[in-house]
Amino acid sequence: MSKSSLRTMQPSDYQVNKTWLAYRINTTPLQVEGQAIDLYVLQDAASMFLFGNAFAPSGTAYPPAEEVEQLMVSARDKKNKWPSELVLLGNPVPENSFAAVARRHGIAVRSVPVSQMSLYITDTQKAYQEFLFPDASDA
Repeated sequence: MSKSSLRTMQPSDYQVNKTWLAYRINTTPLQVEGQAIDLYVLQDAASMFLFGNAFAPSGTAYPPAEEVEQLMVSARDKKNKWPSELVLLGNPVPENSFAAVARRHGIAVRSVPVSQMSLYITDTQKAYQEFLFPDASDA
């Protein structure tokens, strides 16, 4: 594999609505109504626009397929078309609901190491951290 194929992904590498990204943004489980959950987002790679999020019980691999389907259909409705590809982190297991839903809609699925998507993850984690815990920065 060439060095350039392992460089960090940048928004300028993509065209709007051609590539979507799906990834978990919390580093530790979030507590919602007494339950530990993980938060996943769906994002356009070029514009960095966040279409929305989906929740999964912490410890499970991915959100339920029905929730991912709703999220992806909602994103498609905003753009009026499907992307060409969906990029996921690591080596997704066969139960990956994002990959399954994407393939059902004819979207190619590609996996990359976390390091390649670090720009997106770091930016989104920071934004969600500030949104979910606004007073944390005042401490």
